Amino acid sequence: MNKKYSVLYLIKTFVLVYFFSSCSILKQGQELKTFTYCDFSVKDVNIISIAGVNVAGYDKVQELSMNDYLQLAKKAFSSDIPSELEIEINAKNNAEKRAYISGLDWQLYFMDDLYTEGVISEPVEVLPKQSSSFKVVATVNLLKILHSKSLPELLKLVIEKNSSIDLSELDVTLKVKPWYQSGSNIKTYPGYISIKP
Repeated sequence: MNKKYSVLYLIKTFVLVYFFSSCSILKQGQELKTFTYCDFSVKDVNIISIAGVNVAGYDKVQELSMNDYLQLAKKAFSSDIPSELEIEINAKNNAEKRAYISGLDWQLYFMDDLYTEGVISEPVEVLPKQSSSFKVVATVNLLKILHSKSLPELLKLVIEKNSSIDLSELDVTLKVKPWYQSGSNIKTYPGYISIKP
């Protein structure tokens, strides 16, 4: 192959690579846009741990060991019960195209004040005319968000009625900013999508 054909071959290769790369970026951009048009709702809310005590597997407060209960009581007197709040979000895709993101940034607000934030670095896919869900796990002070509850009331609410925790009573808003990754570049949605119970 002479020098002239070598140069032409390199140019064609570059053009093809650029073309397919551009098509891929455009497709990802469209899938991100489709994701932002999904209908979002809170599917489930659970407290999965309280002050380091895993309560996800309990159905009754009486199932807690004495050591666990004393540990929780001690934390309650300190006005700080660090707990893991798990919020499951349902995304319904009404479009004819696939919705897909590489991950998302999230912010959790209590009474319009930013409480905590984080990142989900896992892809979320919602097929056309279908629904999918993703979970946000936030560390919160349970006494702060349920300040009117005594420790027994709080434990009864969390353990015995875990799946019925009503976020609307807490004046909570979850905001998400989806993004997709192309190579080393990350393209984000320009704003946040607000999800209220």
